[in-house]
Amino acid sequence: MHEPIVVLDVETTGLDFDRDEIIEFAAWRIEEGEPVGSLNFLVRPQQEVPPKILKLTGITAAELALASPLTEHRAEILDFLQGVVIAGHNIAFDLAFLERACGHNAAVGVWDTLELARIFFPSMPNHRLSTLVEKLGLNRSTQERWHRAGTDAWATWKLLQACWNHGTQLDQSFYDQAAPLLSGWEGRSFVQALHKHIARTFPDRPIRTGLILAESPAWPDNKPKSRVSADREWVINCFTSGGILEQSLAGYESRSGQVKMAEAVTSALSAPSHAVIEAGTGTGKSLAYLIPSLWWAKKIGKKVVVATHTIPLQEQLYTKDLPLLEQALPFSFHTSLLKGRGNYLCLKKWTEHLGVAPEFLPEERLASLSILTWLRQTGSGDVQELARFRGIDKIWPRICADTEGCYPKKCRYAGVCFLLRARKQAEEADVIVVNHSLLFSDMRADYKVIPEYRYLVVDEAHHFHEVALEQLAARISLEQIKLIMEKIFRQGGGGFLAQLKNRLHKLEEILPEFDWIRFGTETAEIPDLCQGVLVQAQELFEFLGGIVGKEQTLRLTAWHRSEGWWGIFAVQAENLRQRLQAVDAKLKAISSLIARQDEDLLEENLYELSMYSSHLEEFIEVLSLIFEEESPERVTWLESFPTLSLKSSPVEVAGILAEKIFARLEASVLTSATISIAGAFHHFLREVGLPLTTNALKVESPFDYERQMRFFVVKDLLQEAEQAANFIAGVAELMRGRTMVLFTSHSFLRETHGFLVECLRHTGLEVLGQGIDGGRKSVLEQFLSNPQSVLLGASSFWEGIDIPGESLSCVIIVKLPFWPPTLPLIQARSELLNSRGLNPFRDFLLPEAVIRFKQGFGRLIRSKGDRGIVILLDSRVIQKSYGAVFLSSLPLRKHVRAERRQVLAGVESWLSNSLENAVLF
Repeated sequence: MHEPIVVLDVETTGLDFDRDEIIEFAAWRIEEGEPVGSLNFLVRPQQEVPPKILKLTGITAAELALASPLTEHRAEILDFLQGVVIAGHNIAFDLAFLERACGHNAAVGVWDTLELARIFFPSMPNHRLSTLVEKLGLNRSTQERWHRAGTDAWATWKLLQACWNHGTQLDQSFYDQAAPLLSGWEGRSFVQALHKHIARTFPDRPIRTGLILAESPAWPDNKPKSRVSADREWVINCFTSGGILEQSLAGYESRSGQVKMAEAVTSALSAPSHAVIEAGTGTGKSLAYLIPSLWWAKKIGKKVVVATHTIPLQEQLYTKDLPLLEQALPFSFHTSLLKGRGNYLCLKKWTEHLGVAPEFLPEERLASLSILTWLRQTGSGDVQELARFRGIDKIWPRICADTEGCYPKKCRYAGVCFLLRARKQAEEADVIVVNHSLLFSDMRADYKVIPEYRYLVVDEAHHFHEVALEQLAARISLEQIKLIMEKIFRQGGGGFLAQLKNRLHKLEEILPEFDWIRFGTETAEIPDLCQGVLVQAQELFEFLGGIVGKEQTLRLTAWHRSEGWWGIFAVQAENLRQRLQAVDAKLKAISSLIARQDEDLLEENLYELSMYSSHLEEFIEVLSLIFEEESPERVTWLESFPTLSLKSSPVEVAGILAEKIFARLEASVLTSATISIAGAFHHFLREVGLPLTTNALKVESPFDYERQMRFFVVKDLLQEAEQAANFIAGVAELMRGRTMVLFTSHSFLRETHGFLVECLRHTGLEVLGQGIDGGRKSVLEQFLSNPQSVLLGASSFWEGIDIPGESLSCVIIVKLPFWPPTLPLIQARSELLNSRGLNPFRDFLLPEAVIRFKQGFGRLIRSKGDRGIVILLDSRVIQKSYGAVFLSSLPLRKHVRAERRQVLAGVESWLSNSLENAVLF
């Protein structure tokens, strides 16, 4: 880096660009790669600076009062920036404020280290400056007089150096491939300078051509071969005091619950039989099913599949738990991580993608540069390794190994295909780690996705039937139709149809019998047919949007057929169905022509045609189901979020799971922390299609809930946002933040948020509302970084949130989490149960609410050292007879029921370790 560079950062009074002012400016001047000067000062703002900003920056109000106004520094700033390249992290933010405050700057270029870090360090968890500093081991400035802008400017300089140093390690072909992607990007001079530097400094570095990929990581297999014990007691002894785990894992303690669970899993696999296990938080259930699974797979030489609900837990098992066991267990084993096709990069599509680089938007160019680097690092091609940003999310559907355009077996990249590599590892594995969705994708694909297995462990099993319903539902939306039509035929060139013509004409000499005239006739009609589908789909979904209005869902029933709009809907839906059938017929006709040729080279084309035809058949099926005679076992509805779609789903999946999953297995284990209802497993067993006689075990948590926490029920609080906010504010002040509030309604959350902000305005406590102050991930990160805050979350916060320690010391549950009875699936399921003489509330709505309630309740105590409070604002739990079912399903026997004033006093008493005056029930 020979250009003069100024690395800068500014801090402002808040997050409202139109009103914000700069309160700190910091910059380093770099020449010939070395800092030669700095500029740092505070700026006195015209408005009051929020306490949150003062805390964030480390600046005090007194310091700002002594600072000069920005006008006194304008000339100094402009002089400092004269004729240099300006660098900064998310530099557009800083430059916008500088240009507003100082006018046009005289810089000769701009380098954004946020963009550069995304290119050179694509696998970071995220690209915030603080994360990069930590992960890359960068040194912040040690100058004590500097506040946040000063230290961030120095860290940005260190990050710029790290990007340069990493770039010097890349091969020449990277820069050759990157060149078409640099056009129009302000940071291109940085990459071009790197390229020149490498060519000048490393003239003998070999230039490789084609795809440059990282080596595939191999599972370590250097352990001496050891016989697997035939005695099932060996498995149990691993968990006991003095056993293998205690000898091998630092800090491991034998837990009676974990021993019981391991014994039950071992018994189920070896019997063989099915088993359901509820393992309380802290049991250590992952190891309790992994060791028996590994032992059994090695003992009999057959695979065990472990399925989790979420990809993060899937990866935790594979990257954390299984490597620990590789070190601890005396025998070697092989495992694999297998995900859906859409998670893997398709090298064929990637190569085609690079071929149209001139058409890319700026964010697509940046994402492509990021992936170009990542391909030299990844052994799996799994998108979860990439830090996600808008550009990645935009191009990934075009380059992933989904069904269209990806036929691994006949692909020229088959030898290095990430998807085939993952499947090969699965074929060789003893234990395969998948997610619930992949199990059902395998089922729908006639069991061709996951290698044959007869033993299954399902973790987070309380989600199993929900995922089945989701995966077995058929859906159609305007966006889906547009995507498939544009993939088949793209206006202006490209698309599958154009590619197919090009491929076949290149093979013309070896296809003397091919009916080119018929092929030309069939393909000539497809563009107009695709356009007709798009026009009709647009018309249909605009009409449906008017029908659903502001509602989130609208169930379509026989009653609606007498409505005036139904006739118009029926005609438009039938027109769309016929147009889809016409396109499908053309694809099938083309497929028939190609299939008559005895050429292996054509298999890929046949595969792609069948995939597009399959998508069209799904759309046609949904449109056909609407007009079939209404069945109590199926429900069809309109759903407006996130985009308007038409859905059709089975009402229950128990019979499907029994036939298509469990009947094929020799043994299965289903486990979760929340399965039982008041100690009974009947509801869960019915939902997943297992006999009520299935072996079931409840393993209590090792945590001492009676000592570690208190549970309060507020008796006198109405479900009004202002009243709820006033009470929450009182609790939050006593707790000094550290509070998470769980809602069942986004609208009530938003209403409460407004009142709560006012209540806490002068307390120094921050209010973080999901969907208001950021998405789920963003507000959670803000909550973790600032303990003096209150987090308001809806459905996605009721589970999957693990915050051990003092950062979360209070959980407030606003309302018992019953599903709204008007949701189409819930409504249809209730009607079906009624028709069978069952009580929908008792046999369905109540058990589902209890399981969700247990999940929310479980957010508080995550370790033996945790202490805190759960408060329920819904008095129905003590006023209604069904409340006893909720209370008897919790891991503690006592609770405090009182009015608001008494609850606040109880919280204060608990905080001072004295509950002598509380009345316990």
